Amino acid sequence: MVKIEGFLVLSILVPVLVSPALLFLPDRGRHALMLLLFLLLAYLSFYNFQGGVTGSFSVFSPEDALIALSFKGHAYSQFMALGFTVLGILALLFGLQNAKPGEQMLSFWALAGVIGVVLSNEFVTMFLFWELLTITTAGLIFLNNTRQSYLMGYRFLLFHLIGGLMFFVGIIQHYAATGSTELAVPEAGLAFFLLSFAFKAAFLPFHIWVAWGYPSASPFTSVLLAGLTTKVGVYALARVLGPYEGIEHAIAFMGASMCIVGICCALMQKNMRSLLSYHIVSQVGYMVAGVGLGASLAVDGGMLHLANNLLYKSLLFMTAGVVLYATGSENLHDLSHHHQEKSKKKPARPVWKVLPLTTAGAVIGALAIAGVPLFNGYVSKHMLKYATEGMGAVEWMLLIGSIGTTVSFCKFVYFGFIKARSREFKLPTVSMQASIVVTSVLCIVLGVWPEIIGGVLPYAADHGHVAFSNLYDFDGILAALKLVGGGIVLFAILAGPLHRGLPVPAWVSIEYLVFLPAGSIGKKVISSTGDFLENVGQSIKNINLDQLLIGTVLIFVLMIIFYFGVFRGI
Repeated sequence: MVKIEGFLVLSILVPVLVSPALLFLPDRGRHALMLLLFLLLAYLSFYNFQGGVTGSFSVFSPEDALIALSFKGHAYSQFMALGFTVLGILALLFGLQNAKPGEQMLSFWALAGVIGVVLSNEFVTMFLFWELLTITTAGLIFLNNTRQSYLMGYRFLLFHLIGGLMFFVGIIQHYAATGSTELAVPEAGLAFFLLSFAFKAAFLPFHIWVAWGYPSASPFTSVLLAGLTTKVGVYALARVLGPYEGIEHAIAFMGASMCIVGICCALMQKNMRSLLSYHIVSQVGYMVAGVGLGASLAVDGGMLHLANNLLYKSLLFMTAGVVLYATGSENLHDLSHHHQEKSKKKPARPVWKVLPLTTAGAVIGALAIAGVPLFNGYVSKHMLKYATEGMGAVEWMLLIGSIGTTVSFCKFVYFGFIKARSREFKLPTVSMQASIVVTSVLCIVLGVWPEIIGGVLPYAADHGHVAFSNLYDFDGILAALKLVGGGIVLFAILAGPLHRGLPVPAWVSIEYLVFLPAGSIGKKVISSTGDFLENVGQSIKNINLDQLLIGTVLIFVLMIIFYFGVFRGI
């Protein structure tokens, strides 16, 4: 094996080992330590960008320990490790002066978890870091310490634990069929792998956990959450199931459906982070459609859209977090319906005047996510447009999604910044403003010069000269501006209803249609199981000790046979 010189061990182990010190250091020492970790991650990000992660590395071995952790550089992992590392730095910088020490520590652990997933060389390693990411992200929601965060955090955790269980069962079936846990296209357990990735990537109807979790976390940690969980699901889909023939069109259609449903749900929201959360489902739909098709240009378009989304979606969550921090509210209706009372001496001031830098960041994020030329979202949407050309319903659904995206972010910027008013403002900290500036600059730089990261795309060698050659030709720019213009016109038409709010009957919600019936069925199953076990318990009282001992030995023997039958060779 080729020993990796530093990236794997440092980027995963150092944050985990060093970050607990954040709980005990005073503020100045904690900030200094975090800045040192930022510099380390920045160096490792550049090291990875230069192609440093190309070999393989193992922590322990099957002969030395029960669990052997195996890592290896891969075309997908090199690209994703770069994106997640940059995101981690920006998100942690945003909360540098305001996030709780526990939130900062868990954020480093979550970042280590996601990097561990994307650099895993076999399924057991991937599963362990997959679950580390689940536990840490749920912990970040709990640490907001509100009744809402506890309730939604438990729901979030439940969904992801179910997905993790599906992953584990898939690994067992794959191992039973192949005798290996090396990361490869599974030869068995496809349904379980697909369900696991569907939970994490927020496939319909499992997408509801996104709206549960992200708005319930603190405004400082929701920036990191928005960039990690769903994106890891997309990565796993591309890395493990991307080449799987026979399901590519179904996955692509699922992605297009996510795009439409996510936008419709986003337009109905009054809470800024709820709008952004539902829109994550829509944006992930673009990525799923790209990686699901499997063609090199489509996969690269989906992966590049993932990387771009890490930036502009985090930027939008930052700006929403600043509004909440500064005004005490993130409710679009309350902010834009703020009427000045005569008894109040202090007048309500526009958010955009008091927070001009934050407003500029929101506008840049909105332009990027809408696919306006010269912003990074345009580049990946341009690639996906050509990759899905001629795909029928998928192509048209993604185009309609682009118009809906413009409408939803006209709503976000207009009602959250332009028309919004507040009497009381708490100015954002230096670190919050710095993270907004840096992220905004990256959204523009990668829109103007996408070749900067184009070379590390998984299939860049296959079409690198084609992907960006006609990026800014007249036809491409005109097509993008038509979609954006259509969205602006549609917003102007719907501005009144969107301002008042769209009343939606409860019965059309996914909770009412899917999860409440499922919960009712589950309750009946648990009740029936309890009655059955109670009857079994009454019967056990009549069994003598010899019978109980013989039965226990028989069960133990059967477990031994099953263990060596499934895990032969260990």
